[in-house]
Formats: sequence, C-alpha cells, structure tokens
Amino acid sequence: MDQDITLTLQEVRDELGEYPDPVLEELDRAMNVMPSALSESQVAQWAASGLDMAGQTVRSWEAATQYYRVSPIVLGYMPFNYFLKWAGCGSSLCRESPTLAAAYFEASPGTMGKLRSRHIESWAGLGRSLYRGTWKSSTLACKFFASSPDLLETLTFPELERFVGFLGVLSHRSHDLSAECLVLSQRIFPLLQGDKAPFVALASDMAQSGWREVKSFLESATKALPRIQSDERLRFLKIAERLVDAGGLNIPTAMLDISQSMTR
Repeated sequence: MDQDITLTLQEVRDELGEYPDPVLEELDRAMNVMPSALSESQVAQWAASGLDMAGQTVRSWEAATQYYRVSPIVLGYMPFNYFLKWAGCGSSLCRESPTLAAAYFEASPGTMGKLRSRHIESWAGLGRSLYRGTWKSSTLACKFFASSPDLLETLTFPELERFVGFLGVLSHRSHDLSAECLVLSQRIFPLLQGDKAPFVALASDMAQSGWREVKSFLESATKALPRIQSDERLRFLKIAERLVDAGGLNIPTAMLDISQSMTR
C-alpha cells in the first residue's frame, strides 16, 4: 500500500476520533468488507467523503455513520463513479438536514437494487422536494425515503415522481395527512395492474379540489379495490374520476357503493 494513501487513511481515522464512537466503528467495520476491486485511492476517497460529511453540522456525524455502514452494500449495485454521485447526493442532503441524509443512506441498500443508477440524483431530489425546513416536513421526507424500496416494487420511476408530486401538493395543506396517505397508498399500488398513472392523477385531482376527502378516498380504495376483479379496477377508477370531475360529493362513500354494484 502506498505510504501517502496509508497516511491519508490514518489521518481520516484520527480526525474521526473527535466524533462519537459509532462513526469510527462503522468505518472500520466497512473497511473489512469493502469490495476488493477498489483501488487504494478509491478507498481513501470513500473514507475522506465520510469525514467531510461528519464535519458539516453538529449532528451530521449521524449521517456519516449511516454512510459508512451501508457503503459496502451500495457499492455492490453500481460502479464507483455512480457511487461517488450517490455519496455526493447524501452529502448535499446533509447540508440541509443530517436527519434527512441519514434516512437517505439508511434506505439506500433496499432502494439501489430497484433503481437505475441514472436515477440516483432524481431520487434524492424527490425526498428533498418534500423537505421545507420544518420538523413535520422532515418526518414526511424521511418516511418517503424509508418507503422507497416498497414503492419501487410496484411503481416505475416516472410514476414515483408523479406520486411524490401528489404528496407535495397535499403537504401544503397538511404534512401529517400527506404522511398518512403515503402509507395508505403503499397498500393500494399492489392492487393496481399496469399503469398506476390514472390512480395518481385521480388522487392529485382530489388533493386540489377536495383535499379533506383524500384520506377517506384512499381508505375507501383499500376496501373497494379487493372486491373488484383485477381487470375491472381501471374502469372503476375511471368512474370515480368522472365523479370527481363532475364535482360529486362524498366520493369515498360513492366508491364503496360502486364497488358493491360491480361485484354483483
């Protein structure tokens, strides 16, 4: 091993000693399982990136700890140049909120296997778009990152972008409501075959025209959709869409009634 690189790595370890113990512990643990294909300079670059992150703010050491912890797994999904892009996205998030960055890193092992490398920056940007510097917006954005592996099981990336747009619109009314709808939607998407855009469009329309009913609409959808044959569910959503467009009242109850009639 080149002496300069050895000193560089040692300097990183020495400086990390100024932070809480978990940071250095995760660095050392990750060092033992990093891919052998990495060059010594790449390993040094990886270690230094975490040190830079740890020094950004008072609590950014927590994000650096997650970064070191998941790095060996994430490296298994992408070449090193994309890995650096992934690390850079996390570092940018950390400048905004160490909590948000930690959630991004923690969700990455489950997400990277379902996300094309070219979408890394966009995925980070989706979470960032939900964060507005408040505790509640941070909770919503972190919940989005944590939910990403499950969401990407059933959504394409363009569908995920549209869905986050819906959450963003709703969050202007209530971050708590948006977070609840994020959870409810994860129960609905697996029930929809093929294109999810009609459902997301319908939910977005309701967020604009009758946001107080959105949660009830989603709760009704979780009850109504299982009653309907899978090949009839798109037609069901089209009927609901027409009701919304016509300014119908009490859409959630109407959905349940329609689903009952479609099962007879």
